[in-house]
Amino acid sequence: MRVTLPLLLCAALTVTGCARVSQSKLNPLNWFGSSAPSVMTAEGTRQPLVPETRATKVVDARGAIDQVTTLVIEKTADGALVRATGIASTQGQFNAQLVPISNERGTLTFAFRIQAASGFSGVNSAFSRQVTVARFLSFADLADVRRIVVQGATNARSAAR
Repeated sequence: MRVTLPLLLCAALTVTGCARVSQSKLNPLNWFGSSAPSVMTAEGTRQPLVPETRATKVVDARGAIDQVTTLVIEKTADGALVRATGIASTQGQFNAQLVPISNERGTLTFAFRIQAASGFSGVNSAFSRQVTVARFLSFADLADVRRIVVQGATNARSAAR
C-alpha cells in the first residue's frame, strides 16, 4: 500500500504532461496528416481523381476460340447462366471468357475469347481441346434481351426465347 500510492501519483502526474504527445509524431492519429478539401474547377465541378489524359486503356489480346460447339442458357433463381463450349485450335489454350460485344435490338452478343499458350502447337483430338465457359446474367441484364449470340472465329451459336 505504501509503494502503490506514490507510484499511482507519479503515473498521474506523468500522464497529465501528455499534451505534447497528442501533437507529436508518436501519436498514430497524426501519421497521415489532415484531409484537404477537394479541388473545384471554375465551372463549379469537382476534378476527377485521375485525369482523362492518364486513363488506362485495357487491350484484350486474347483471340477468339476456333469453333463454338454448344450454347446452353440455364434459368437460375436470380437470372440466367449462359454456358458455351468451344473447340480451341491448339492444345494448351487457357483464360477463356465470354466478353460482351453489343446489346442491340434485343440481341445480346458475346465473343468467346481465349488466350493461346506459348510453346503449344500440337493438335490432338477435338475432345482434348474442348473449353467450357459460363457467364451469369441477372434479370436486369436480361430485361430487353430476346436472343443471345456467342461468336467464335469460324462460327456463332444463338439461342432465343
